[in-house]
Amino acid sequence: MNERTHRQPAHLEQVGGKSNRQRIWEAIRARRHDFTLPDISVAVSNADPTTIRTYLRSLDKAGFIVQTNAKRGGHERKRYALVRDNGVEAPRLTRDGQPVVQGLGNECMWRTMRMIKSFSARELAAYASSQQSTVSEETASSYIKALRAAGYLRVVSETRSVMGAGKSAGRYALIPARNTGPRPPMIQRTKSVYDPNLGEVVWRQEVNHDDL
Repeated sequence: MNERTHRQPAHLEQVGGKSNRQRIWEAIRARRHDFTLPDISVAVSNADPTTIRTYLRSLDKAGFIVQTNAKRGGHERKRYALVRDNGVEAPRLTRDGQPVVQGLGNECMWRTMRMIKSFSARELAAYASSQQSTVSEETASSYIKALRAAGYLRVVSETRSVMGAGKSAGRYALIPARNTGPRPPMIQRTKSVYDPNLGEVVWRQEVNHDDL
């Protein structure tokens, strides 16, 4: 039977703007030469031991950490060392140690927004697409719409009809004061936008009480 995990909205899973995965990774980097699961559990007291164990296994399979004591039977506690440090951002991995592709499109779109002066939805989709993740124009439009509602983008030029040439695409630009950091604001199922750089929900869709 497949085990299903019911994820909470990101702002409920994160503490101080950081996910448990990020906090575990920071604890590992601080103890890079020698650490055990209990060491990390003490450092990241809000994380469930099962969550820590699963992430350690993923890091082990991906080659970020290695077990340093002999892999023998018995009850000897496993000790690890960090052998591949890719920086401050925690590796996003599956249980099998493979890179997580989900959410990569948002990361690429947010990075693009921070780099270029202005963009249309079509340009954003093209710049953000890669071999690992293809971003559709529709996806780019949805992300632009959400970030506009949250006050992250300004309109450079509205979408308008051009005689004999169809429509001229709207153009947008990231507001400098809303360039909050490298991690992409997340559109949640609760119809809200969560900014992991700030550790807060920055926008919620208003409820139309006439529809209730």
